[in-house]
Amino acid sequence: MTLVPSPSPPSSGPSTIDPLELRTDLALARSVVYRALTVGLRLPSVSSLSALASGRAALLEAAALLDSSSHAAEPLLPAVRALADLAPANAADLTASHARLFGHSQGLVCPFETEYGSGGSFRQPQELADIAGFYLAFGLRPAAGADERADHVACECEFMDFLARKEAFVLASGREPDGIRASEAEEMQDVIRRAAAGFLRDHLARFGLAFATRLMKEAGGGFFGALGGVLVRLLNLECERLGVPAGAPTLEVRPPALDDVPMGCGTACGVEPGPVQIEIRGRP
Repeated sequence: MTLVPSPSPPSSGPSTIDPLELRTDLALARSVVYRALTVGLRLPSVSSLSALASGRAALLEAAALLDSSSHAAEPLLPAVRALADLAPANAADLTASHARLFGHSQGLVCPFETEYGSGGSFRQPQELADIAGFYLAFGLRPAAGADERADHVACECEFMDFLARKEAFVLASGREPDGIRASEAEEMQDVIRRAAAGFLRDHLARFGLAFATRLMKEAGGGFFGALGGVLVRLLNLECERLGVPAGAPTLEVRPPALDDVPMGCGTACGVEPGPVQIEIRGRP
C-alpha cells in the first residue's frame, strides 16, 4: 500500500453538519494525525519533511476537530501545534537524531512493540503473528523489499491510518445513491471499529504510551519529542473513543541478548527506504 496524504477535514464545526458527515470528517481527521506520526517516525528525508510541512494546516484542523468530539483530560491540539510550530528541520540533522534514538540494536528508544513487557522470547513470534494477522485481515502485507518488522510503531500507526481512511470511505459511500447499502455499510463500520479497538488494546495502545513517554524523555524536545507528545495525546483520545484501556506509561524493554531476533533497524536507520510500509495484497 503506497500511502498518500489524507484529505483535510472540512472546516465547518459539528453543529453545521449532519451526523454521518461528522463521522466521516472525524475518521479523516484521525487519518491525518496517524499519517503525520507514520511519516515522522520513519527515517527523515527531504520529501517526508516537505510532506509534513505542506500538511501543517490540515494537521491543525484535524486535531481541533478531534478535540471537539472528545472529553479527554489533555486535548490533542496543543501537542499538534507544538509539532507544527517547529522551524523546518534539516533532514541530515534529523537523520542523525533518528539513528541516535532508534538505531543500532534497540537504540535509546525501542520502536518495536514485541520488545516491551514480560513474557520472554517465546511470546515474540506469537505477537508478531497476531499483528500480521490484523494486517492480512484487511488485505495488507509488508511492501516488497521492506526489511522492517511489522511491530514497528510507524507500521502500527500506518495500519490505524488505513482503518480510519477505510471507515471514511465506507461512510461516504453509504451516503451515495449508488454506493454501499446502509445495512452493509453499518456492518463494515462495525468490523472496522472492532478491528481498531482490538489492535489498540492488544498492540499500539499497549506499548505506545511507554514508547512515546520514553521518546519525549530521550529526545529532549525538538521534532521527535513533539512527535511523542502527539502520540500520547492521540492514544488517550482513541482509547477513550473505543473504550479500551491505555497501556502503562512505563514498560520494561527486554535486553537484546535474550533472544536471537535481529534488532537492527536495517535500512530504516541510515539508508532509504525507511521502516516497513504496508501495501494492498491483491484485491481489498
